[in-house]
Amino acid sequence: MKLRVFSLFVLPLCALTGCNLTRSQSPVTATSSPQAIAVSPSTSPAPSASPVPSLFPSPSVTAETQLYREKTGRFEIAFPKSFVYQDTGSGVAFASDDQGFAGAVDFGSAQGQKLTPPQLEAALKTEYQNRLKTVSWAKSTLQSDGSIRIDWTGKDEQDNALDAVSFVEQRSDTIFILNLYGVNKPYQSYQQQAEAIVKSYRVKP
Repeated sequence: MKLRVFSLFVLPLCALTGCNLTRSQSPVTATSSPQAIAVSPSTSPAPSASPVPSLFPSPSVTAETQLYREKTGRFEIAFPKSFVYQDTGSGVAFASDDQGFAGAVDFGSAQGQKLTPPQLEAALKTEYQNRLKTVSWAKSTLQSDGSIRIDWTGKDEQDNALDAVSFVEQRSDTIFILNLYGVNKPYQSYQQQAEAIVKSYRVKP
């Protein structure tokens, strides 16, 4: 499986041929330095530094899950140990071992702007419409933490069908996006894993 990852507001997409993703070698992994909002492909991540202590209450991590913690403490997320992942330079992308489910966390600077939830939603939709072959929006829901959940379906440039959920939010001067999607499979087929991933996801206030 090949993982193509773009910077913030550009969807990290998985194609289904040869991948350089690696399985976690330890329960907590650090990423490279954050990047500002951009529309070009992210560069290879720099060597990671030692992870910082968590700033959040620990999510539920079991023997079957691996915890990923961004090295500066901007976010952390847990996903099944069977998943493969890749640091992107502005977050992390991950995929199930059967290649039918994938996701990513991406973040970047808001460059001093304070965006409302409708503005964040509009920006995400505009960028995805530009980057995806097709996209159809289902529903958007304001979450209790202030993030926006956007349900959608679409196709990437390789004609992979994506059945997806995106969460977008701004915390201080940082914008975060969590994408989760079935790849040529229904999102509901991975509902249990998806719910556990969302429950574990924490961003720095």
